[in-house]
Amino acid sequence: MKKIIAFISALLVLTAAAFADVSVKKLADGKIEVTFFYGNPRAQEVVIAGDFTDWQNGALPMTKGDKGWSFVKVVDKGTTMKYKFISDGNWTPDLKAPDTVDDGFGGKNGLVDVDTLVAALGGGDAAPAKKGSNLKFNTWSMLGYQTKWGDGTKDNKTEVQSSGVNLKSYLKVSGDALPGVPIYIEVALAEQDGFNNIYNKGSLEASDGLKNLLVDTIFDPMYFYGGQSAEKTYLGHLKLGLDTPYVNYVTGYKYAKLPPHTNVNWNTIDKEWEAGYSSVGGYNQFEFAPLFNKLLADTGVTANVVLGPNRTADRAGNRYGFYGYANAKFNTGDFGHYVDFQYNGAYGTTYDKLFDTILEGDYILGYQGNFGPVTFKANGLYNKYGSFDNGDGTKTTYAPATSDVGMVDDADNNFANNSAANVNVAYGSDFINAKLGYYMRGIQANMMYVEQGADNHTDISDQLGYRNNQTIFGDVSATFLEGINVGVKPSLTMNLNKDKAYYYDGSAKYNSTDTMLLKVRPYFSVDLKPLADMSAKVEGYARLDYFTKDTDKFVRGTDENQMLFGEAGLRYSQKFDSEIVKDITATYAFDNKQSEYVFNTLVCDVSLPLDITAQVGAGVRTAEPGKEQSDIVSPFGFFVGAKKKLSVLYKPTAYIQFMSGMDPYNAFGDGPTAYKNNSDSYTLYRDCSGNGDYSGLMAIRCGFQWDL
Repeated sequence: MKKIIAFISALLVLTAAAFADVSVKKLADGKIEVTFFYGNPRAQEVVIAGDFTDWQNGALPMTKGDKGWSFVKVVDKGTTMKYKFISDGNWTPDLKAPDTVDDGFGGKNGLVDVDTLVAALGGGDAAPAKKGSNLKFNTWSMLGYQTKWGDGTKDNKTEVQSSGVNLKSYLKVSGDALPGVPIYIEVALAEQDGFNNIYNKGSLEASDGLKNLLVDTIFDPMYFYGGQSAEKTYLGHLKLGLDTPYVNYVTGYKYAKLPPHTNVNWNTIDKEWEAGYSSVGGYNQFEFAPLFNKLLADTGVTANVVLGPNRTADRAGNRYGFYGYANAKFNTGDFGHYVDFQYNGAYGTTYDKLFDTILEGDYILGYQGNFGPVTFKANGLYNKYGSFDNGDGTKTTYAPATSDVGMVDDADNNFANNSAANVNVAYGSDFINAKLGYYMRGIQANMMYVEQGADNHTDISDQLGYRNNQTIFGDVSATFLEGINVGVKPSLTMNLNKDKAYYYDGSAKYNSTDTMLLKVRPYFSVDLKPLADMSAKVEGYARLDYFTKDTDKFVRGTDENQMLFGEAGLRYSQKFDSEIVKDITATYAFDNKQSEYVFNTLVCDVSLPLDITAQVGAGVRTAEPGKEQSDIVSPFGFFVGAKKKLSVLYKPTAYIQFMSGMDPYNAFGDGPTAYKNNSDSYTLYRDCSGNGDYSGLMAIRCGFQWDL
């Protein structure tokens, strides 16, 4: 116990503050020009994401200047916008935002109320935003209808399977309840899952469903649309805090998310890690940034210490845990440095045996150095495990929560098996950008408070790689002519410990521990503005994978080969000076990553008058060698859709969609108007809305989505 207290008290911390600002300017036509600024000129790429970009799905690039990055948007009076920056792939809140609102994930979104900022202009043309402190009410709500045909087989493609109405609605209150007393409350008002409450083949007739819908909408809507469960509406998130001149305190309960943390290359506290999803669990967090700001006010050093005792080490809310990190940012001459150390601990499930056994300890160290055009980043992780003492001379091994490592061997003292690292160096200029790095992960290396497997997330393997792997990777791009950029992303993956199983995709294993996997991803982009005076852009990429040993091969039908042409994509986007078509984006993708079939898709978005966005796409499935084309349930698929942000009913986005044999949209609760995000790939997810690859299925959907 003394060692734990001594360790916690010895944590030393840092915060890497990004400097940002928002200003407004009144234009002659009555519209408002809003300028966002992110003051980190050392960043290599910065985009802005908000409710006006469909968040990450349509994030927009910012323009780099001598002092940082800027983005200008012209809007109407009465506009409000929520936003964040994504700097070099990391979500970054605007610390100088005019106002903020809780993002529901333990962090803050910047909030711009255009009318408030214009009122602050007075007699000037522009004014920086002033931070407010009032309670704000907002919601994330969706109301939708769907009828679905087909059961995934050829014989029943046109047979109605289900029909229903969905409603998901969350009431959110955030801000300062009193000066210096922040609070965040989220109440789940309705969580109807599944469009089958009007008709469900074999269990609910349409006449009964419509009658139930009509009666309960009038007499008992909360119960009906709340999912008809005993819990009905419930408290989803509850967070409250106290800001003082020395420490900022926050406590959360149940579905409230832990405040996220990024340690250089890694997100070490997941933005979606709940305090406890089993109606129990909670956390305290003490942030000592105000104290260090006072102590280091004139030194040029910024530092922070954060301590987070909690009961969410298993994410369900049953196991006691702790996270703590210390970081500091400072300069030596013209060079900037950032260091970050974090400790996570998993303890007992009862208060009287809290520290009897420390089941997991994560020790995470990070460093970032900026040396002019060169940025060096390094992270190291070491895990120390324990086991349960059963009291009879036997022990029970421990399995980290929501991880891919399974049961761990606490007697395995091999350093490599219990560690992970990521070291990379990047160089950027107007003509060339290059990154070279190395990462490795032992077979039982893990990060607490990061999801893997839960809610279809793969955040651990995305950051650390697959178990018992080591990889050399690079990314080099060059601008040969104005507007033309060409690059390549190679990687070479090898076994780390040949005494252990060798994983290449999280579950499948190599047949030979000497096998190496080479991936090459060439890509390009061409901006046609400087070349042909067109507001257009062409982008594309391909990906090839190669096994170095013939004992491991890719299998596609009856073909086996050491090399695989896995995927490719081509995207064309253009803006028009026209009243009919404002802009168009067309995306083609070739997908051969899975062995069932080859999937060629073409998706097109067109911005039309009245702020309507039309969406249309088609896909062709081709049987792999040795398989019959006639065996594919839906060799051809297509979809059409449209969405529009309305000016009534609190400005929802209205949508209507029809799909047959393919479905690119997010699941209902994730925002049904947006495509499923697929990282830097153009290929469509084959399982967007939880219905397999949508072969043999058809559906029509319509509804409204509010994000206020």
